[in-house]
Amino acid sequence: MLKRFAAWLAEYAGVSPTVATERLKGGNDAVDRGQRWEQFYREEGGLRDMLDRLRLEAFEAAAELDPNDTDKIYYWATADRNLRRLQQKVEAVVITGKTETAAREQLAREAKLRIVRAEF
Repeated sequence: MLKRFAAWLAEYAGVSPTVATERLKGGNDAVDRGQRWEQFYREEGGLRDMLDRLRLEAFEAAAELDPNDTDKIYYWATADRNLRRLQQKVEAVVITGKTETAAREQLAREAKLRIVRAEF
């Protein structure tokens, strides 16, 4: 429903709802995407530090609550769980890039091995 509304609004305003390809950094290459995400994730003050600080804030906020205030404790526990899920998704992108790099390197080694065998 929201997508249809956004598409209608874009058409009504005369705006193309597509994203220009030059705005997409690196395209769909898993290696490039993994490297970009890893840089942003691991840099000082990067995404990992932000997520860790947010999780710490959630724990501190939950610790300050009265044990009978279960709704707010549930809220902060859910916030922590969502932050962990986000962190897992980012780490999955980084690992996918590293796995693709290793696969490409293995294919290159196998190609060299085939060339060496063909020479003999």
